[in-house]
Amino acid sequence: MVRPRTPRDRKEATFLEHLEEFRQRLIRCLLYVVAAAALTWVVRHQLMAIGQAPIYRGAEMAGIANPEFKAFGPAEALVLSVQIALVAGVILAAPLWLLEAWMFIEPALEDHERKWVVPLLPFAVLLFLGGVAFCYWMSPRAFSILLKFQKDLNVAPEFILKDYLTFFLRLLLIFGVMFELPLVIMFLSAVGLVKSAFLAKHWRIAVVVIVVVCAIVTPTPDAVTLTFLAGPMIGLYLLSIILARFVEKGRDKREAEGRAGQASSAPALSAPDPYAVYREAAPAEPDAEGATDVEDDDASTEAHESVAPPDDATPGADAPPRPSAAEEPEPENQDPQ
Repeated sequence: MVRPRTPRDRKEATFLEHLEEFRQRLIRCLLYVVAAAALTWVVRHQLMAIGQAPIYRGAEMAGIANPEFKAFGPAEALVLSVQIALVAGVILAAPLWLLEAWMFIEPALEDHERKWVVPLLPFAVLLFLGGVAFCYWMSPRAFSILLKFQKDLNVAPEFILKDYLTFFLRLLLIFGVMFELPLVIMFLSAVGLVKSAFLAKHWRIAVVVIVVVCAIVTPTPDAVTLTFLAGPMIGLYLLSIILARFVEKGRDKREAEGRAGQASSAPALSAPDPYAVYREAAPAEPDAEGATDVEDDDASTEAHESVAPPDDATPGADAPPRPSAAEEPEPENQDPQ
């Protein structure tokens, strides 16, 4: 079992721990696909008919009547049935293996990045299924164009079931994965890794890269399949630029509101005093304690002057009378020596 990592040890996992977690999640994804393939195995005959429908429709549009498939080898039908069940299992289990992919990369994301992935995860499933549906809808038209070239050369086409189903099933998965491009660009724009202005400025380079990638991943070297894959991808890239611009506007608005809230809660700073330099240069005034001491000294001086005798007063006038000689006490008799 994979132990869910806490925010504390998100950055502390070693390379071997990451590798072990990747192995376990990959095993889980394979189990999801196998379980879904087991369910689709029950309806493999109906899935085989659904897979052959686009080529039948394309042949009808090209004017070829009653096309037939051929199989070579006794085990070819079994192998093709397993392939159809597995591809159907991958499509059916898409929500589960996309969730496992998200849980693997989630610990490496910051908080502001993580909040964008959670609402985008359902859209990832919808875009994958939308790419598969678009491929299924587009395939008859692509097949009709290819079959018309054979008709113009008076060549009777032969349909080999193995080659056709391998080509068609790979095309379904490629379209499903490539349709995740808008979601990837939106996420990168939300976390600040790419800018819509940069994407719009270098759109010509992006078109060349898309065409090269589509030429590599398409199962056939013909220009028709390349065009049917590269065309929608270029349109999705232009749509991604518009979506990234909306994401950036919302992010900038929230950041501006956050800065305004911080500015309103911060204490107001007083304007600088132009006369502060002159006040510092002026002599220091006595403090309150020193002023009190001075006042006390003044009060003591005034009190002393009020009790001092006047200048014209006779000395000793107010002194008590001195006793006379008769009244003076006789000294005590001293012992003769």
